Parts: sequence; C-alpha cells; structure tokens
Amino acid sequence: MTSTEHSRRKYDLLADRYEDLFFYVADLGRRLVDLAAPAAGDRVLDVGAGRGAVARAALAAGCAVTAVDSSPGMCRRLAADHPTLTVRQCDAGALDVPDGSFDLVTAGFVVQVLDDPARALAEFHRVLAPGGRVAVSLERQTVGRLGWLHELNRRYFGGGTGAEPMTADQLDGLLTAAGFTAPARTGAHAPKTLDGPDRLWTWLGDQGLADAVAALPPATAQRFRAEFHDGARRMHAEGGIVLEFGATLHLAATPG
Repeated sequence: MTSTEHSRRKYDLLADRYEDLFFYVADLGRRLVDLAAPAAGDRVLDVGAGRGAVARAALAAGCAVTAVDSSPGMCRRLAADHPTLTVRQCDAGALDVPDGSFDLVTAGFVVQVLDDPARALAEFHRVLAPGGRVAVSLERQTVGRLGWLHELNRRYFGGGTGAEPMTADQLDGLLTAAGFTAPARTGAHAPKTLDGPDRLWTWLGDQGLADAVAALPPATAQRFRAEFHDGARRMHAEGGIVLEFGATLHLAATPG
C-alpha cells in the first residue's frame, strides 16, 4: 500500500488477479502470522492487506482482524470475500485507529513500497498496546537464473537510476528508530515453476511488460520479443523456468 494516487489506481486494476500474479503472498502471509504466533482473540491490524493473504491467516488463528488498504478496489473485494473482517480504506502513514488499540500489526510486502516507511512504522508503533508486536515481510532482491532477463531489460529499457531496494538491515534499523525493541528476522523462499516460455511471457506481460514492449518502436519491439523467447527457451532447456522469490520476515515489539 503506497500513498500515491498512481499506486492506488495500479492496485485497483490488479485487485481481481493480485494473488495469481504475486503467487508468493499467500504462503508467505501464513508464514508471517506463524512467526508472530498471535493468541486467539488478539487484536490484529493488517496494513496493506491487499486480497487478504495475511488477514486470512490471522483469522484462522482466531484473531479479531482489522484490515486496511489504500486501494478502494482491494477494500471492496476484501470486504466481500471476508465478511468477518473489519475493512477500512486508509494510508499506512495515517492510520485511522486509536492509540494502543492492537496487540499485533502486520504488513506483508508493504514497507518497501512506501514513500515514507519511517512514518508508517511510527504509526504502527502508535496503534500498538504496550508489549505489542509488529510483523513485516520484505522482498529480497535476487536474480539467480533470470540474469539473462535482467540484462535484456537493462538494454531495452535502461535502469539502474532508481532508488536502491530496501535491505533487511535497513528495515531493522527503521524498526529500532521507530521505538521497537529486539528486532529479529528469518529468511523465506517461495519458488514457482512455469511450464514454458509462453507462460513466462504471459506472467510478465500481466505485470506491465506487454505495455512496455508495445511502447517501443515496432522493429525494436520485434527484436525484444525474439531475444526474450530465445532466452526463455534456453532457460527452459537448462533446468526449467523457475521464479526464485525470496523474502525476510521481521518481528519486533513495543516496550512492555
């Protein structure tokens, strides 16, 4: 969940397909709740809830869950799919909930996409009761066997001028600066095998590659597609097309 109107529109458009495209969120949402180990009846605030990957796991643990997201489309789907949830549309940096009203705050793959993560973590701290905990997941950037694709994108679309992705050490530092104590983390891995080059093209296309290629001059777009399929066929022949997604799961507490 980000604070920009552009991002809200993006997630509105993805609401129906979000967990199909981002295949790892359901599994890692369960793992994040397992790490936090809430007790039945705990009051949980899930920030940037999306389609409910973390919120569902907290409900299954017997918690009373409030889910918030900045995307109205996500909120509508979330409320329709999970009527036992309390759903609110609001921004991570301006949570519309009272001080000290939750035992656990969760945020799955949220902090790294925020314009002001420090502000959001301060809000997480504010809404937690003394001794409450925060559990957040962070995408771990890996290239692995998709190095050929990263190089192809660099040559055709540029790159390398944006902000560097947040690291696990930086997130732990932000948690400490926000007043949380004893931050701890664990690694997580969620690979997915695709059945061939065409499936990789479709998966990436749904996330914006198709639009980016369509914006290229026609001859350039044709060369990109040819090089893409050549690279994907080699990858498929040399061990299969596997998306290697990694994350770190972070847990910290407010002073008791």
